[in-house]
Amino acid sequence: MNEDIAYIEAQSQGLQVQAANQKLLQAELNALLKTVSISLSQLQPLKESSLESPQGLDQIERALVLLFKAMITIDPTLSSLSSSRVSEDDTSRSNKFGKFENSDISSMRVLQEKKEMYKTESTLFLRRLKPFLQVKFAAAFDECKKGLERQKESALNRRTGKNKLDPKSHDMTRNILWKYSPLMLFIREIDHVEWEEFMKIYVSASRPIYQEEARDAVAAWQRNAKKPSGDEHEVLFTSQVEKQTEGIATTARKLTVKRSQTLAKSLRSPLGDSGHRTPADKGQDGRIYRYEVINNILDEIQPFIIAEQNFVVDFFHISSFETQDFVEAVSSVPADARHGGDLKKLKLMDPNRDFARKVLSSMQDEYSFFTSDMQQLVEWAIRDDPL
Repeated sequence: MNEDIAYIEAQSQGLQVQAANQKLLQAELNALLKTVSISLSQLQPLKESSLESPQGLDQIERALVLLFKAMITIDPTLSSLSSSRVSEDDTSRSNKFGKFENSDISSMRVLQEKKEMYKTESTLFLRRLKPFLQVKFAAAFDECKKGLERQKESALNRRTGKNKLDPKSHDMTRNILWKYSPLMLFIREIDHVEWEEFMKIYVSASRPIYQEEARDAVAAWQRNAKKPSGDEHEVLFTSQVEKQTEGIATTARKLTVKRSQTLAKSLRSPLGDSGHRTPADKGQDGRIYRYEVINNILDEIQPFIIAEQNFVVDFFHISSFETQDFVEAVSSVPADARHGGDLKKLKLMDPNRDFARKVLSSMQDEYSFFTSDMQQLVEWAIRDDPL
């Protein structure tokens, strides 16, 4: 009798567990159905809301969050961050749905239809976003150019060597663009080809500004360079023909003595040497040698290149170190309060080769002028100043 009662109780508990599991499964499926079911009215902001105002951008991002969750739930392979990661709130649901990825549920006709519909909606939004950001990038760098022109008008003469490249105008440009950074993450996750297109649009808008600014800096430093006095040529060439019959050792010794005397004169105090200086020497006070021009230009431009590379990496999310997905990027900071991190510190090389190549390619394209400009500068430096 007791055995029968125990058996009945065990069966009852088993049925209760089974019923609880069925209820849990039903709840999960209902949640999944709610996630993948989006009405057209919920997606209307993608067509109508302003991309310019913070309020309109907030409406667009909330619609994109719904779209993103639905698309990743239906097809987890879309996301490069994780095949099942939508957000912290939906991790368990997406993981459980992932178990059905190869089952009849994932191949249901209604889900496939929704997948195509959502893909179409995202494509239509990107068609609207692309021309807008093309204009926005151009306008932002136009503001940067105006800021640089104001700096030229109000700054001291660069020939003093004290007026360096100023990052303020570039910071202003980046502050205009930071609020669109989460959209770049959405594009990276949904459409890799379009993501690369947006990078090319940005580079096309930024390259002329950096080229003009770098060339202005080079020209300013060149104006600050000393003109060859002729002593270097005398040391290098005239001493060679004074006595053809002298031995190599004697000639080398004379050249060394003459060069040492020249250097000693250049290192003397101006007060102690004023009586022996030529008018040309006196007219070049404060000027620097040509090799110093190259050093100063590289020291001045390098931080700008590092900051720009860091901005490109952060703005377009070209990094495998990033763990934040689109949903988290939208919810973490309001659109009008977004700004970047420290752009001065050089980042580590990305272990993801694809991302590393994209960063390198973008910077090579953006600074495509730099190599040839530096080569011309080197030729200028050694043409009249062989030493």
